[in-house]
Amino acid sequence: MSTTQQSAVRPDPAGPQSPVRAPSLVALVFLLGVGPFATDTYIAALPDLQRSLSTSAAVAQLTLTAFVVGLAAGQLLLGPLSDAWGRRRLLLVGCALFALLSVVCALAPNGPVLVTARLLQGVVAGGGVALARATVTDTHRGDRAAATFGLISSITFLSPVVAPAVGGLILAHGTWRTVFAALAGLGVAMFVAVLLGIRETLPRHRRQPAGLRQTGARMADLARDWAFMRHVVLVCLATGGFFIYIGGSSFVLQSAFDVSPSTYTVVFATNAAAMAGAGLLFRLLVLRVGAVRLRTVGVVASTVAALGLLGAALADPATVPLAVPWALLCVVVGGMGFTMPATTALAQEAGRRSAGTAAALQGGLSFLTGALVTPLTGIFGYDSLLPMAASMSVFFVAAAVLLYLVRPRPAPAA
Repeated sequence: MSTTQQSAVRPDPAGPQSPVRAPSLVALVFLLGVGPFATDTYIAALPDLQRSLSTSAAVAQLTLTAFVVGLAAGQLLLGPLSDAWGRRRLLLVGCALFALLSVVCALAPNGPVLVTARLLQGVVAGGGVALARATVTDTHRGDRAAATFGLISSITFLSPVVAPAVGGLILAHGTWRTVFAALAGLGVAMFVAVLLGIRETLPRHRRQPAGLRQTGARMADLARDWAFMRHVVLVCLATGGFFIYIGGSSFVLQSAFDVSPSTYTVVFATNAAAMAGAGLLFRLLVLRVGAVRLRTVGVVASTVAALGLLGAALADPATVPLAVPWALLCVVVGGMGFTMPATTALAQEAGRRSAGTAAALQGGLSFLTGALVTPLTGIFGYDSLLPMAASMSVFFVAAAVLLYLVRPRPAPAA
């Protein structure tokens, strides 16, 4: 492990780690990639859902919002619990509940039942995200953990592209209820993958006391630790800039550049592929270059591209072809393919003493940040590129400034 990483980690009070089998890549991909499949696969069916349940468009949209809120809450709730109870049991129960709640969604007689089931479904899915990260921290250290996060990321980054296509295929032969039936099958597959591919990675002698007070104490301990929280704040800032792109790019490009929905799909898929490719490149380079340096590359690339996008937005719109914002957004998103796995690994390393709680804080807080900033472009307007470009630039510049302020200082000469 590099000197930079060692300086960010406190000694593990449990002592040296016992050797345990690393979790299955297939199981990790299931756990970390389930979110997009549980949302994007049925977005196109929302109007049909509204008519079928004789409810309002707001309630139909709330079925998405409830799941997203549950994802964040599940990470914050179940991640810390796993430091006391272990990972495997919670994962198995969570996968089983995900499948069961998917069946409830498929059979929901009205909007309130569906919204409630979606909220609970999000909670167990979010718990799976936090616990999957914790199992990697339990079994890997330093840049090897970063390499694993990079490999997982390169696969899961494609989920938002694959999920709508899968949803379209299902809806071509069924209804929104069929989508949830398919998600029930996905829950069963997750359960089998965890059962066969993930052993308990947190032995009993390394577990921490259970109870609300003890859990709160672990969260407070990490929240007061700047060696850990600096990574969380940075990932929240980068996630904020990224989610502004997610929430606003479709409206902005279609409004300001007269892009058709099909063309936008190509733009989005290309950018997602760039992010996945960057994640794979991160996996190949991190053992030689280190997570700290690669994160710097990712943050700087995204920041420079966001500022370039702001410059393009301030220029005469008639002189800016679609290729310019497309290329710049591709670099912004591609940079996240370095930033996300690197920061995840560095945060988990710094919070190793309570890996489940660390995963909960960084995942839950960054997800909440993304959910809160997504509407910004809509608030400031979709008619030009400027609001989205300015908002993204603010977040990425802040991330770059934080990265500069917390960069390791050379030791003074003797």
